[in-house]
Amino acid sequence: MSNLLTRSISGLVYVLIILGAIFFVPSGSFLLAALLGSMALTEWQRFKPHVHSGKYSLISIVLLCISLLLSHSELSENIKGILGFAALLVTLYLAFHSLLNSKEADRALDRLLRSIFGLSYIILPMLSLALLGSSPWVLAGVFMMIWCFDSFAYLSGRLLGRHKMSPSISPNKTWEGFAGGTTFTALAAWLLSIYTNSELELWHWLTLSGLVTLSATLGDLFESALKRNHGLKDSGNLMPGHGGILDRIDSLLVALPITFLFLKLVASNNI
Repeated sequence: MSNLLTRSISGLVYVLIILGAIFFVPSGSFLLAALLGSMALTEWQRFKPHVHSGKYSLISIVLLCISLLLSHSELSENIKGILGFAALLVTLYLAFHSLLNSKEADRALDRLLRSIFGLSYIILPMLSLALLGSSPWVLAGVFMMIWCFDSFAYLSGRLLGRHKMSPSISPNKTWEGFAGGTTFTALAAWLLSIYTNSELELWHWLTLSGLVTLSATLGDLFESALKRNHGLKDSGNLMPGHGGILDRIDSLLVALPITFLFLKLVASNNI
C-alpha cells in the first residue's frame, strides 16, 4: 500500500473518531481528551531520557483523569475540592520524584522542568478540549480549521514554496505554504460562520482562524524542534503514515488553550 493511501486512510479514521466523539458520544469531548491525552503523555516519554517512563506515564494519566473530572461542572464543590487536592499531590509527587531519584545533581533541575512542562504542555490543552465540548460546533470548527490549514499549507508549499520559514527546524515549511494555509483557513471560517449551528459571529470565526493559523504553526515548529533535538523522526508509530499522536495533535496543543481563552474573554456571551 502506498504511503499516500496509508496516510489518507489513517487520517480519515482519525477525523471520523474526532467528529463522532464530539457530536454523537455523550460526554464525548471528555472521553476524547482522556484518550488523546493518555496517548500523548505516553509518547512524551520519548523526549524524557533517564526517567522511569512506565511509572511516570501511569501517574501522568491518573493526573489527567483527575483534572478532567475536576473540570466537570456537575460535580459538587466537596468532590471538586478532594479531586483538586489529589491532583496537587500527584503533581508534587511527579515534580519531586525527578529530584529525589536523580543520581546526577546537575541533571536534576532539567528532569524536574521536563516533568512539569510535559504535564502542562499536554494536560492544559486536553482540559480546554473537554470544556469546549459544551459548544460542539465551535470545538469541531477548531479541528476543521487546523486540518484545513495543515492540508493547504502543505499543498501550497509543494506547489509554490520558495522561501523557507525555519530551515534549521522544519526544512519543508515555507512562507508561501503558510500564506496558502492561512487564506483557505479564513475561507473555512467564513463557511463555518454560515453553515454551522453556532452563535459565533463572523468576526469571531475569522479571528479564530487567525489564532489557529499562528498557534498551529508554532505548535508544529515546537514539536519539530523537540524531535530534531532528540534525534527522532516521529513521536511514535500509532498512526500509519502520520507517526505518533503527538505528531497529529501538535498544532492542537497550542491552538486549544488559545481558543478557550479567546472564547471566554471575548465571546463568552455567544457560546
